[in-house]
Amino acid sequence: MTSRFRSARLGASAVIAAAAIGLVGAPAAQAAPVGTVNGDFEAGNTGWSSFSTPFGGAQLINASSAYPARSGSWKAELGGRGFTGVNRITQQVTIPANRVPVLTFWLRVPPQGPGGLAYRELDVEATAPDGTPYLLASRTNKDGNGAYEQVTVTLPDAFFSTTEKTAILSFMVVEDSANKVPFLVDDVSMAYRLKIVRPWFPPVLNF
Repeated sequence: MTSRFRSARLGASAVIAAAAIGLVGAPAAQAAPVGTVNGDFEAGNTGWSSFSTPFGGAQLINASSAYPARSGSWKAELGGRGFTGVNRITQQVTIPANRVPVLTFWLRVPPQGPGGLAYRELDVEATAPDGTPYLLASRTNKDGNGAYEQVTVTLPDAFFSTTEKTAILSFMVVEDSANKVPFLVDDVSMAYRLKIVRPWFPPVLNF
């Protein structure tokens, strides 16, 4: 091997190694990501937007003792009011660069009484920066056992980016007048795992 090719090869290897170090090391230097705001609902509606039809006065985030929270006093109570309509709470979250978002929340569906035939469903969605909604999880009133259940779901690749992005979380119930069993949501959190993209090294050529 000539000295010229040896020098060029060593120089290229140094550049590739430096790039690899930068690619892997840069995300680790980020500040700790912030998850959801008021995920335990103890500050009431802070951080959340509520939507309810046909009656807009329903207090979806409340401290009612009829259906207790998992922790503290407050939780989101979606559906269970005995009329046909939609209950929804949403929050915008920031997804840091090079992070994989993982959503965790606790859900309680009180058991349905004898003869309950109505069907109702909770849909948990995340809307990507391009406006596309993705269904993350769903539960029906037939899943109720009276206990809080932890639900954890990793958001799809559409929410991963090399730059900081925002997304909208949504918990929604469409109910009917025949079913008064609510879906109770509490302790919502978003964790961000570091995704390391392994660098590609070109094959070494022997001269």
